[in-house]
Amino acid sequence: MKTTVILLICFLLNTAGVAQIEDHINNFVNDSSFRNAGISICFREVNSGEVLAEHNKEMSLVSASVMKLVTTASALEILGPDFRFTTRIGYAGRLTNNNSVLEGAVIIKGGADPCLMSGYFPGHYDNTIEEWAEAIYNTGIKRVNGPVIADAQIFDYHPAPGGWNWADLGNYYGAGTHGICVFDNMYKIHFKTGKEGSKPEIFNIQPEIPGLLIENRLSSYGERDRGYVYLEPYGEHAIIRGTIPPNRNDFVLKASIPDPPLLSAILLQSKLEEMGIEFKENATSLRLNSDLATQFKKAPKTVLHTTVSPTLQEIVTVTNNESVNLFAEQLLKYLGYVSSGREKASTSSGLDTVSGFLQTTLPATSGIYMTDGSGMSRSNSISSSFITGLLVYMKNDSKYPGIFYNSLAEASVSGTLKYYFKDPVFSGRLRAKSGTSTRVRNYAGYLNTRSGNEIAFSVLTNNFDCSSSEVTDKVEILLKKAANKL
Repeated sequence: MKTTVILLICFLLNTAGVAQIEDHINNFVNDSSFRNAGISICFREVNSGEVLAEHNKEMSLVSASVMKLVTTASALEILGPDFRFTTRIGYAGRLTNNNSVLEGAVIIKGGADPCLMSGYFPGHYDNTIEEWAEAIYNTGIKRVNGPVIADAQIFDYHPAPGGWNWADLGNYYGAGTHGICVFDNMYKIHFKTGKEGSKPEIFNIQPEIPGLLIENRLSSYGERDRGYVYLEPYGEHAIIRGTIPPNRNDFVLKASIPDPPLLSAILLQSKLEEMGIEFKENATSLRLNSDLATQFKKAPKTVLHTTVSPTLQEIVTVTNNESVNLFAEQLLKYLGYVSSGREKASTSSGLDTVSGFLQTTLPATSGIYMTDGSGMSRSNSISSSFITGLLVYMKNDSKYPGIFYNSLAEASVSGTLKYYFKDPVFSGRLRAKSGTSTRVRNYAGYLNTRSGNEIAFSVLTNNFDCSSSEVTDKVEILLKKAANKL
C-alpha cells in the first residue's frame, strides 16, 4: 500500500511538472520575437523514449550544425571509435644508378584524413612534412626524374556539397573536402589596419599559397569582423571584400585553401629540395595531371611511411564540440567510400550510407532532409522529433553511448557552449550541440533534471526577430524550467 501511494505521488508530481513545462513552452513560442518564426520543440524521456512535452515536433526546420549529430552518430556506429585514417608516403617507379635516381615519382597517397596537420590536434602531427621527407631521403635517392604527386583519388573532385553559398566557399568554415587535407584546409591572412576608412595592409600569409593572387578590397571600419574571402575551389584569384576593425597591428582573416592536395605536394617537394634532392618536374596532383595515374598504374609502388590520424572518437569530439564543418563533411564522404565498394566517394554516396543507417536503426526517420554532413546548406532541415529520437537511440541502443554523449559540448565548460548556460542548474547536467546560421538558432542534446530524469531535448528556431544571443537567453530560461520541473 505504501509503495502504491509513493508511486501515485511521483506520477502526480511528474504530471504536474509536464503541465508546467507545456505552459513554459507556450510562453516561449508566443514571445513577440517569434511572431514570424518557425519553432519545433521536443522533450523526451531517455529511458522510455516517451515524449513529455512538445510544440510542432514534426515540423522540419533549417538544421544548421545540429545536423552534425546525425553525421557523427553514423560515423561512430559504422566505423567504431578506434578507427584511424591513414596517409601513406612512398614512390612509384624504379630506382637506378645504385638506387640514387628514381625513374618515377614520389607519391602522397591520401586516405581522407580530415585533420592532417590540424590545429585542433597540437602535438599529434608535429613535423609531419619533415617525417615524410626523411622517409624519402633515407632511401638514398638524390634525383627524381618526375615530381611529387598528390594522389587524392579516394574522393571525387567536388569539394563543396550542393547548396553551399558562394560567399562561404572562400572562408575557413566553407573549406571543402579532399582526399588529402592539410592545416584544416585553412590559411591565415594577416592584416595591419590603420585609421577608419583606410585600406588594410596584408603583411603575412600562413601557409603561403603558391600562385594565388589576392585582390584586397577591404576597408577599416567598425568593431566586428565583416571581411569575406571570395574564391572558388581550385581557384587562383581571391577577392576580399567587407570591413575589419581599424587600428589593429595583427588582424587575421581565415580563408580556405583552394587546393589542399596540391599544397601538400608542393610542401613535400620543397622540403626534399632543401635536403638536396633534385626533381625534374614541378609538384602536382592527379587531378591536374590524370595522365600520371595511367603512367604509374603498373609501376611498382613502395610505401615508406604511414601517418595515422587521431582516433575517430577524438575526431568526433572535436567535430561536435567545436562544430568543425570540414571534419563532418570528410566523415560523410568517407562513409560513402566505405559503403560504395571502395570506389571514389562523393557527398551523394555518403548521404545514401547515412540514410541506410538511419532506416535500419531508428523506429522513425521522417522529418530529416539531409544534403550535406555539417548543416552548412540551408536546404538541410530536421525536426525536433527526429533528432530527439536519434539522441534516445544513441543513449539506449548505441554500442558507444558514453563516447557520443561526451563528444557534445558541456554547458559553460567546453566548445560552442563554453560561454552559455552558466546557471548553476546546468552544471554537470547539460550536454548539447548548437546550430547557428542567419536567422537560425538551434539546440539539441541531453539534460539531467534535478529529479534525476534524463531528457533528450531539441529546440529549433528559424526566422526570429531578435538577435541569436537573445534566442539563446530564451532557450536557457525554457531549459532551466525543464531542469527544475521534469
